Amino acid sequence: MLAVERRGEFPRELRATAETLGLHLALAIDNACLAERQRRFADELEGKVAAATRRLRELDRAKSDFVSIVSHELRTPLTSIQGFSELLLSRPPSAEGARRWLELIHREAERLGRIVADLLDLSRIERGGERALGPAPLALGPLIDANVELLASQSAAHTIERDLPDALPPVVADHDALDRVLKNLLANAIKYSPGGGPVRVWARVSAEEPGRVELGVEDRGVGIPAASVSRIFEKYCRVPHPDTAHVRGLGLGLALVKSLVEAQGGRIRVESQVGRGSRFVLSLPIA
Repeated sequence: MLAVERRGEFPRELRATAETLGLHLALAIDNACLAERQRRFADELEGKVAAATRRLRELDRAKSDFVSIVSHELRTPLTSIQGFSELLLSRPPSAEGARRWLELIHREAERLGRIVADLLDLSRIERGGERALGPAPLALGPLIDANVELLASQSAAHTIERDLPDALPPVVADHDALDRVLKNLLANAIKYSPGGGPVRVWARVSAEEPGRVELGVEDRGVGIPAASVSRIFEKYCRVPHPDTAHVRGLGLGLALVKSLVEAQGGRIRVESQVGRGSRFVLSLPIA
């Protein structure tokens, strides 16, 4: 037979003490949890502030670099224009010499115009007042052919390959904006392939999104470091590389490209490996 020991009731005084201790313990646990949450929040906030501070410093440095680069980029063509025009005024050359100098003046004036146009367009886009685009059904073939022919004539060291299917559907895009995008991407591919080599332009209906066409420009140039890929479409972003130290520019081209592509319902992405080249791919809706 089991014997059951009957214990007396828990004394009221001890029960009150236990309840008080339990309450204090619960408060202590709550306070500890609150302190831990506050510590984590403070650490997270400190990390965000540090990251924001670093970003502001980077932007400030980029802005200073940009002012310096703009000054240099504007001064160079202006110096050429001034120098050759002074030569024409001081001693009239032969007809052949005059033509050569005038061609140089014209080329530098065009370069100056492109710089100013990029600055104005990007400024308009940032203010939300970009020029009204007119997306309409557009056949990519003629646009690509015209740009391939133009760029091929300007760089004998590069072979520009065109890869388009026979039955490529038209896309919905603004002709002038897409023309500018293509010119920028092809010029970049050539600039950042200093050793020459092939630059490939291709288009196809997207396998993942059958309602869109992908348009790609790829090269086998210096490539983009992984750490810089996420920033490549930011203003003033220029990726340093010893083989392209001679390349001039404001770091605005790809920022403008992205803005123009997105303004007409498109998307753009980049894939790149250092030493193996880069591929820029546009995604545009089919008309």
